[in-house]
Amino acid sequence: MKIIVIGGTGLIGSKVVTKLRNSGFEAVAASRTSGVDTLTGRGLADVLAKASVVIDLSNPMSRCRSWAQIAFRKAATCARSSRRRS
Repeated sequence: MKIIVIGGTGLIGSKVVTKLRNSGFEAVAASRTSGVDTLTGRGLADVLAKASVVIDLSNPMSRCRSWAQIAFRKAATCARSSRRRS
């Protein structure tokens, strides 16, 4: 099972990725440092390809509701497009 952890290199995310891997899951840490930007959508479709589960532990730069809505819409759009390609 492929599990994507958005924010997987952060304080909490890195611990979750380690626990998942130690439990035998294919855990992928997705973050800006790994080339995935949920705000712009850069790298998102590729990392979501064939994902079974996505865990979002990202720390948005702003507590603005509109940022969260934009990021969610972009993630949903990328997820739909990656499903169409597979």
